[in-house]
Amino acid sequence: MRQLLRRACRRLSALAGVFLFALAPVADAQTGPEKYPDRPIKIIVPFPAGGSVDALARVVAHGLSERWGQQVIVEARPGASTMVGTGAAAKAEPDGYTLLMTVSNLTTNPALYAKVAYDAQRDFAPIAMLARTPVVLYATPSLPANNLAELVALAKTRQGGVDFGSAGVGTMTHLTAEQFKIASGAPMTHVLYRGGAPALNDLIAGHLALQFGTVGQAYEQYRAGQVKALAISSAERYPSMKETPTFAEQGFDVVVTEWYGLFAPAATPKPIIAKLNAELKSIIASPDVGRRMSSIELTHSTPEELDAFVRAETERWGALIKKIGITAQ
Repeated sequence: MRQLLRRACRRLSALAGVFLFALAPVADAQTGPEKYPDRPIKIIVPFPAGGSVDALARVVAHGLSERWGQQVIVEARPGASTMVGTGAAAKAEPDGYTLLMTVSNLTTNPALYAKVAYDAQRDFAPIAMLARTPVVLYATPSLPANNLAELVALAKTRQGGVDFGSAGVGTMTHLTAEQFKIASGAPMTHVLYRGGAPALNDLIAGHLALQFGTVGQAYEQYRAGQVKALAISSAERYPSMKETPTFAEQGFDVVVTEWYGLFAPAATPKPIIAKLNAELKSIIASPDVGRRMSSIELTHSTPEELDAFVRAETERWGALIKKIGITAQ
């Protein structure tokens, strides 16, 4: 009798195991896209904390946390011209729980570096463009030029031309300067700095003639009169700097945008991408977010629009980088 009971128990145990195994896919399915998010999310920023990309990522993280009741963490992973953090995001699980907030380096690094450990189009799923900002040609107040015509004339009379700083080799600020050099024929020398802040310090001190920087990089110093602005790379006058003429209206075909986009690893389920995109549209439209990020132009795109933009920018800047022979180490 005892043996029969033992056999019956073993059979029931085996049947229970089969039943639970059969239910496992159902349980897994319940934690899929339709349940997203059910645990914390991480946004990788491939820059040091404290910059504009980090600030926007934190605004997005706060908005998502409020809406979803899940913790959204911003993790700074700087290094190798954004390639450390970007590479980490590319290798993450494509489940929507690791995202990447980045800028134009995603489209310029492939042409600047002989080896890049990821493919900007193959390894990422675009979610949305969130903001953009033009590049400003700032000058030290003592520079005897107040517009581009005067600057070009001055550069041609000085031995070695004029020097300029940027946020680094191959950044959008550097590439804007190179495009202006081609358009104007002005002799200009790039002075290398490790970021926009050290260049700005030298500009304010009068040790540097010019700096190409985004609006936010020197906006407060510009308003305080510590630097002056000679031109801005927007297609039309920029709302927060309406008194600054564009490159185009001064006769130079230089229209450039630094942009901010959110990406997920490739193969992230489309329902998750769509859900993120919809939430981001609501967050970016918030008046409070607009006040907090007033130095950049907040925007919103579909994933398809961001994908097309990334492809076009990769081709555009790749051609310029190859033409002028810029390389980075």
